[in-house]
Parts: sequence; structure tokens; C-alpha cells
Amino acid sequence: MPDLITQLQYNDANISLLRKGTDDDPYVDRTDLLPVINGLITLFELPSRAHHVQIPSLIEIDQEIYSNRQFLEENEFLVNYSVGAIQFHPSKEGMSFLCNYKGRGLTMIAASRVYAMIHRNPDVVTTLQDYIDQIQDRINENKLVIENVEDLMNQTKLVIDNAILATDNANIATQDAQSAAALAQSAYNTTRLVFKEPVAEFTNIPSTYPSPLVGWTVQTYKDGKRYRFDGSRWIEIDVFGSNLQVVNEFKDGLMSIADYQKLKTFPVDIKERVISFSLPDAVQGAIENFIPFPFDGEITDLSAYCATAGETVSTLSLERTRDMKNWTELTDRRLQFEPNHNFDDKNVTFTDAVVQKGDIFRINLTQQGLGLYNLTVSLKIKI
Repeated sequence: MPDLITQLQYNDANISLLRKGTDDDPYVDRTDLLPVINGLITLFELPSRAHHVQIPSLIEIDQEIYSNRQFLEENEFLVNYSVGAIQFHPSKEGMSFLCNYKGRGLTMIAASRVYAMIHRNPDVVTTLQDYIDQIQDRINENKLVIENVEDLMNQTKLVIDNAILATDNANIATQDAQSAAALAQSAYNTTRLVFKEPVAEFTNIPSTYPSPLVGWTVQTYKDGKRYRFDGSRWIEIDVFGSNLQVVNEFKDGLMSIADYQKLKTFPVDIKERVISFSLPDAVQGAIENFIPFPFDGEITDLSAYCATAGETVSTLSLERTRDMKNWTELTDRRLQFEPNHNFDDKNVTFTDAVVQKGDIFRINLTQQGLGLYNLTVSLKIKI
């Protein structure tokens, strides 16, 4: 007999976790959906022989019948209640079945009691515990190697970081020295002003004067500020007309108090126009209610409400044409009514919000909720 003294320890017994089947410790109803592999299904628990295993459309036969004929019909199965294994006809291979049974529990086998014959050495037997121990040894060895590699990588990274830091410090020192030399070279004419043609605003100076000399001075139309090039950048030196005061509620300035107060009364949205689509009998699809817009502008909002809310989700899109033939949808995330809501969810977005003079708009009710009635859509455009 093979020598298994290394693993056959008395404390490596099987562990059984079984229920008694009494009122205090009843069997548990189980339903396992499992595939047939190599003609067998192994249940998750040991089944109760008294309650049998039930599989829809199949018939269980007992061991005595199977022993007499040594085969199974396609609609039959055989249960080994001692190990919880079910044998099937070969035609059921790969198919999954729903197995209903009373679970008694399970028995766990120690790894030291699971053996295998080693290839080409039939007289030598090894156990699962042997393999587990070998695998754990290899894991420990690899873990040590990995830790050594990580230490080397950390040391290498530290050396690289120090080298990068030294290089950066050297570059910074070089740049500082060059800047100091340049400033010293141009210090003699720091008060020199060479006026150039004005530009609209400060952001236009670099493109208008890409290669300035020390002392070049440029004024901006927008705010009257003057900027002088000091050799490395444009510096604001003064504001032309800075003595002109802005107007407020108490004192005249660049405009009178009366004009200022009148200006404040204008609403913020004075430059917005609203197009309303009244659709009392709208049905799903493109609604032939066209509205042209006579200005250039930008779409800022699309909203809608209905007198009677739909029982299901409703969605609509905004479409545009310039020739009454080709229509383009402008909504990215379409306007949507949730069930039983009279107002849209305010989450509409647009793929193209630019409006050109003469654009014609219409509404397409892409999904009409059940019972939705008397719809009004408002399109807001800023000109």
C-alpha cells in the first residue's frame, strides 16, 4: 500500500453538517439550477431520500431498477442520495435542470484524504493536501521575490526622482541667470515709451505685435489702458481718461443720472423672443404648424406644458428647415414629460442652438403618452 503517513493524521476527519429532520431542526427546501457535466449533476446539499428529488418533465428511478437493466431512458434520472449526485441519460449532456429537494446538509472531506495517482508512478500516491502545501510554498517564494523586486524599484525610483529634481534646479538656475542678464541689458531704457497703433483689447496685443522691442507702448480702445513692453511681458502703466467718472444713482458721469435710472428699468431678457406652439389636438409625429423667425439669434430654452397629463412618457423634438424640404432635429436630449406630469422635466439639450434669419421651426411629437392632450410648447430665442 502506498505510504501516506505524511497526511493521514487522526485529526483530519470528515466534517458533517447535517440537519436532523425534526421540528426543531427541519430539512430545508432547496431549488438548484445546475448543468449536466459528464452525465452528472452534483447538488449543493445532500438530498433527503424520504422526500426524493423532483425534476420537471423527468422521472426518478431507484437503484434496483437501474441495476437490472444498466441504462437510463431519456426521461429518467438516478439519484445517489449518499453523495448528492444525479445521473442522466447521455442526451442531457450540457443541459441545465431545476432540481427540487429537501436539503439535509453536507459533508466536507479533508484535503489530506483526497488522493491522486501520479502519472508514470502507479505505486506513488499524493494527496490534495500535498499539492496545497506545494502551492503555498511556491506562493511564499514568489511573494519574497516580488518584495525584493519592489524594494529595488522603490530605490530606483528614488534615485530617478533625485536626478530629476537636480536637473530641474539646474534648469531653473539657468533660466534665472538668463532673465537677470536680459533685464540688466535693457535696464538703461526702462523709461522709454514708443507709442504704437492702438488695438481693440489686451488679448490682441501679442498677435498684432508678435516681436515687440523694449519700450513699445500700446493703448486699448476697450478700456483706455496703456501697456508697455518691458522686455519680457506687457505691463499696464496707466489708463487714458481715468479722471472720467462712471455714473451712479447720486452723481452724473459718462451718462446722466436720468439715463442711468432709465437703463436700469430695462428687463434683462429684453433681447429675447418667444415662439409659442399651441397644439390642442396634437398626435404623434411631425406637426405641420410652421413658424418662421425673422432674426439671427441663439436658442436659450425650450419648455412645454399640457392641460391633461399623459399616463405614460411623452417626448418631443424641435426641428428646423430653411427650404421647407429638409428638416433637421435640433434637440440632443429631447424634451420629455414624465407620466402624470403637466410640465416637462427641464432636461432638454440642443445639438445646434444657432438661429439664422428666416429659419422655420416645427414640433415633432416623437412619443405621445397615453391621454396627453392640449399641448403648448414655448421656444425662447436670444437675438
